[in-house]
Amino acid sequence: MHLPEVFLERMRKLFSDEEEWKQFLQSFSEEPKRGIRVNTQKLREAKKHGFSFSDWKKDWNLIPLFSFNYSDCEEEKGERGLVEDIQNNVPEDLQENSSEILEKTEVREFLVDESYLASQGITIGRDPYHEAGLYYIQDPSAMEVVPHMEIRPFDRCLDLCAAPGGKSMQIADRLDSKRGGFLLSNEYVGERARILSKNAERMGYANLSVVNESPAHLAALYPGFFSRILVDAPCSGEGMFRKSKEAVEDWSEELVEKCALRQKEILREAFTMLREGGILAYSTCTFERTENEDIREWIERENPDYRLLMEKRLYFHNSSGEGQYFAVFKKSGEEPAEEERELSYTVFQKNKMIFCYASQLRPFSELKLFRQGISIYEEGKKEWEYSHGLSHAVDLKDIFSIVEQRRPKTKYSLLYSLFLKRTDRRVEDYLLGNEIGVEEKEIEGIGELIEGKEHKAGISILYCDGLPLGFGYLRNGRLRNFYPKGLRYKK
Repeated sequence: MHLPEVFLERMRKLFSDEEEWKQFLQSFSEEPKRGIRVNTQKLREAKKHGFSFSDWKKDWNLIPLFSFNYSDCEEEKGERGLVEDIQNNVPEDLQENSSEILEKTEVREFLVDESYLASQGITIGRDPYHEAGLYYIQDPSAMEVVPHMEIRPFDRCLDLCAAPGGKSMQIADRLDSKRGGFLLSNEYVGERARILSKNAERMGYANLSVVNESPAHLAALYPGFFSRILVDAPCSGEGMFRKSKEAVEDWSEELVEKCALRQKEILREAFTMLREGGILAYSTCTFERTENEDIREWIERENPDYRLLMEKRLYFHNSSGEGQYFAVFKKSGEEPAEEERELSYTVFQKNKMIFCYASQLRPFSELKLFRQGISIYEEGKKEWEYSHGLSHAVDLKDIFSIVEQRRPKTKYSLLYSLFLKRTDRRVEDYLLGNEIGVEEKEIEGIGELIEGKEHKAGISILYCDGLPLGFGYLRNGRLRNFYPKGLRYKK
């Protein structure tokens, strides 16, 4: 890899140890690794249908990156305690005894061995579990900042620079809509916001809004509103050099200075929106001190009431992933407590979509919305149709009665569930967009969702190992495929 000489000169100054400098240079010739973040909310539902998390971890040889112990936490606050960071140099004994450790802890983030998975015929990303939203593919280093934000199930969270959505989905999985927790996931660039929205749809959270706003506009509307804020700021991208030739080509000293100015502009708006006692996390995927430690020092000067909880640098050679820097701050004042509330949902129409969302998202309804909770209906050529997003909702049982009460004029209702195993060839056929055959014994009525329906033909949700893939029209032993064309596998 040809790296800019100026970049190498600047980096050399960061390493006092000659051996570490050589390790850093050598790391550019190594292949990047990827990780996955498990959607524990979908996992809980899949377990009810017989999905075994322990078998999946064993079959895929998943290596935990972080572990969390709940026994030592303050139960009334719902806080999570970070007891072990095992991203660097995963011990062999931990891998050998991981099943015992995972019984005592909740682990979401894993390192994957893609060469091993390939030998088993598995490609992450082209996989039914991925399509069902069971996991999100993410750089292992990028997954480290969110666990240090001490997110509680009831927190009001903001991800200010959110696309493509890895850290947003990581935050959302730590929130509980029944306890009032929610996430506003913002992206300033419209096309990137669209990608963010698609990722949110697959993961299925009803307490997440995706918006396309400027940080300044949000700050004007929501001063002192959020208890947890992440600013994963636009940066010069040096930590992505191994993965992106474009990042190398775009790099310049001028870009570094431009990014540092932009980072301060965004952070000023974040300061305005953070509640007393709240936590702010700042992160980049660059190595530049100008965009990292210098910004951290500036944050401390601008906010004497902020206390630095921690900061960390991750290089290629000392982590499981790519380059990352983050610093976490706590604002003085009393920590916002959990509020007594009863979960309710709101339904509203925007253009050709109808959404159902946890009511705590209502303050964001007038923003430039790409997504507000779950998309439940969309306008078809002749009538309203179930949206693909509805099939992926983690709270489907909770919201479906509301969905049916507000059902627009449409010919068919959701009547059935169809459960197939991952090894069944029809799962891939469905993801390719094909019609598939169905046996009577494989069909289950969904009386727990809709009572008293006995029609022979109707809409069915297709599940793979208890994980929802999407809708189809079931009639006379055939399932007509409703899987969105833009998501279908290509041969």
